[in-house]
Amino acid sequence: MKNLHFNRVKKKGRHFYIDDFDGIRKFEMFEHEGFIKCKLVHNTNYSTVLPEQIYVAVGGEIKWIQPLYFSGSIIGKFDDFNVCDLNVDISFGQSLRIRFRNDGLASRLSDGSLFYKCKIKGPKFLYPYTTGEAKFVAGKPFLKLYHHTSKKSKEGILAEGEYWSSNWNIQGTKKSTNISYLYLTPLPKITTPDDLTQIAMSSQGKLAFRVDSNPGNIPDLVIDVYRESTDNRTHTLSCWVESSSLSTQPCYRHTPPIGFGYHAIVSPFIHRIGVEHGTRVQIEDNRLRPHSPKALQYAVVGDATTVMGLAAPFDEEETQEILKIEVINEPLEITSFWMENANTDQFSGKSLETVKFDS
Repeated sequence: MKNLHFNRVKKKGRHFYIDDFDGIRKFEMFEHEGFIKCKLVHNTNYSTVLPEQIYVAVGGEIKWIQPLYFSGSIIGKFDDFNVCDLNVDISFGQSLRIRFRNDGLASRLSDGSLFYKCKIKGPKFLYPYTTGEAKFVAGKPFLKLYHHTSKKSKEGILAEGEYWSSNWNIQGTKKSTNISYLYLTPLPKITTPDDLTQIAMSSQGKLAFRVDSNPGNIPDLVIDVYRESTDNRTHTLSCWVESSSLSTQPCYRHTPPIGFGYHAIVSPFIHRIGVEHGTRVQIEDNRLRPHSPKALQYAVVGDATTVMGLAAPFDEEETQEILKIEVINEPLEITSFWMENANTDQFSGKSLETVKFDS
C-alpha cells in the first residue's frame, strides 16, 4: 500500500521508504497557488535557493509539503518584476515546478528565510502528497509536528508543561557544548524499524550509505547511530511549531557525470528546534515556545560523491562543507539581492558560529 504523504510503501508489516526516483518521476502541469518558505544560501562556488516548506490550501485547510530533492534555482528579470524558478521533488518522485516573484513577498521570518506567494505546477490533486497540517498566524507559517517518546516521559513533559532540549547530535553519538535541540518529526507514529531509520535511529545501531558512483548493495560508509526500539516510542505528543523556529535541514549535493547537479534533503523527516545550550522549550496553548531560541546561520551540505561528504550531515563538527545563509534586509529580497550581487563571492566574508562538541 502506497502512502504518498510520507514517501513509503507498506508491505508485510514494514514501511519501505523510497529513496530512488529513477523510473517513477512524474512531471504534471496543473497549476496551483501556494506559498514557499525558502532561503538564499551560498557555497564556495555557487549560490542557490533552498526550499524548506511548501504550503497549499486544499479542501478548505492549509497543508504543508516537505521537499525531498531540489535543483538549482533560475532567477530572471522582466520589465516590471523578477522571478525565481526552481524544481522540487516530493513524495514518490512527483516533481513540482515553483515560481515566485519579487512582488509576491509575504513576510520576512526571523531565521533569515523569506515567505513568498508562488505558483506551483504539479499533479492535479496535491492533497495526497502533503506532509501535514499547517496554519498561518500574523503572516507566519506554523507546522504541526510530533514528538515520540515513552509513557513515563510523556507524562513528565505534560506535567512540567515543557520539553527538555537534547545536547546530542543527529547521529546520537556526540554532545554539543554551545547549542541544544528539541527533535520533532512529521511522522505521526513510529511503528516499524524503518520509521526509526527515518529519524536517524536504528534497532541495530547502524546506518549505511553509498556514494553516487556505487550502484551495488555494499555500503561505502556505515555509521553508529542511537540504538532504539519502537517499544520506547509508543506515546506521542503533537504540537504547533513556528516554522522559523526550526533549524535548517542538512543536504547532500549530487553531481552526476551526465546531467545537472541537484541537492537532496538529508533525513527530511527530522526537524529540530535550536535553543541556547541546556535550555527548555515551553508548551503554551499547544504551541512550542523556546525560552532561548538559537539558530546557526548555515546548513551542512555533504558531497555525495565522497565518503567524507556522506558523513558530513551526521558529523558536522568535522566538515567544511556548508551552505551559508544570506540574511537579506529591506528593501531587497532574494531575486533583487541576486541581481545586485551576481557573480560575486558571498561566502568568504561571512563569519559563523559553528556547533561544538565534547572532545
